[in-house]
Amino acid sequence: MRSVLFAVLGAVALTGCTSPIYNYAPQAKSFSIPPLNTSTTTYVGEEMVKQGIDSSSDAIHFEQPTQIGNTFYYIIPAGDYAKVGQENGSEFYSGINSRTGTIIPNRPMINDPVKNIQVKNSGEICIITIFNATKCDSGKIFSKVKLNSSAQSSFQQTLLYNGKVGSKINIGYREYSGGLARPAFSNEVEYDLSDSKTIRYKGAILEITDANNQSITFKLTKNFNTQ
Repeated sequence: MRSVLFAVLGAVALTGCTSPIYNYAPQAKSFSIPPLNTSTTTYVGEEMVKQGIDSSSDAIHFEQPTQIGNTFYYIIPAGDYAKVGQENGSEFYSGINSRTGTIIPNRPMINDPVKNIQVKNSGEICIITIFNATKCDSGKIFSKVKLNSSAQSSFQQTLLYNGKVGSKINIGYREYSGGLARPAFSNEVEYDLSDSKTIRYKGAILEITDANNQSITFKLTKNFNTQ
């Protein structure tokens, strides 16, 4: 029993030791759709105006299961793994598959759960365990991608076109926080185009050029409270 334990510990020790770095923050960028002062046509049930924050994260992508090491190896399942840090010629990625939410499986016969993936500038890929032990390999195929998560942005506002009856158009307003709708802030508003072709809601200003019960054509001159 003791000799088996020593053999296992020896296998772990031979792989090296690395402490991952957690200093990466996803990039957040404000967006406003459509562009200001541009003629835009939207159909019933579609978003006319949308404003919020688009958050994207760097990630490493494996198109197929990838083996790291020849003996006591790991298999990285196909999928995306989000970046968590970078330092001294290495980038560090989560050991959790962003597609499935599963952790990279342990290597055979050794109980050292995976914590991170390390990618060196040389292209070498290492698995880092919860004990900071590493197993590295080279010549593996991977790519770097962006994981978009606008649905998870902290706040979004939208206007939707709900159609026209007579000279009146119906506009829906929706707010989203953390990717979830805020029902208390949803609203339906009617505008009589015979009174004015310009409509306003929560700071947004639109000039309506044409509207029917299938579509609406307009120019956005101001988007909610920021532009």
